[in-house]
Amino acid sequence: MDKKKAICEYLRKNHIGKENAIHSKELEKLFLLDGRNIRRKISALRQDGFPICSDETGYYYADNQKEINTTVCRLNELVTKVSNARTGLLFASILGENAQTVEVTIKVR
Repeated sequence: MDKKKAICEYLRKNHIGKENAIHSKELEKLFLLDGRNIRRKISALRQDGFPICSDETGYYYADNQKEINTTVCRLNELVTKVSNARTGLLFASILGENAQTVEVTIKVR
């Protein structure tokens, strides 16, 4: 079994629900991967449709829709921050040192 599938199965069997989250450092030790590769595997699992959630306590397999929604909202905030950083760089490249920064926040319910 490849590591991506192994991580999914491990979370599904041992870490269902927010209260059973596992910190990424523990996943790194268990699967002999660094943090970046754990994040890549989790991202790929999510893209494949597996309900892998996360918060400040770690990763877990969703137990309910609320947990999924909470993770989706957190990911939306990250997307917004990355988009704002990109916009700031574009302004800087156009306006040079006189550029003004703009922050846009969109909340989706």
